[in-house]
Amino acid sequence: MPAYQPNPAKEGGIDIQWVHTNVSGAPDASASKAAAQEMVALYHMNHLHTPPALNSLHIQGKAIDMDISWHGTLTILDANQKSVSITSMPRDGTNPDLIKVGATYHVIHLFDVQKDKPHWSVNGH
Repeated sequence: MPAYQPNPAKEGGIDIQWVHTNVSGAPDASASKAAAQEMVALYHMNHLHTPPALNSLHIQGKAIDMDISWHGTLTILDANQKSVSITSMPRDGTNPDLIKVGATYHVIHLFDVQKDKPHWSVNGH
């Protein structure tokens, strides 16, 4: 399937055909389910720990999902221009010391870090 290319002339986003039909035009539940599962696989949503939402901080531009990792010591400036060296584990976005640095920038990791590991937002939701 080709990558989605937005059409600036068309508003409303992606038109998803939820109900698929058979050759006579009647709803085909198995074809609809198969197409939905194909979409889930294409968008890599098989192992989400949080269900997708139609209204979210992501849609509002107030949240981001990002994978963070490093080797050794991470030295980073907090919002007060203080250098912070992070040597603790894990060396990913769920690291409590990194989460503290993010908070100085008002970028808050999801409170249940294991539920949605890459999720950061303006309020931790």
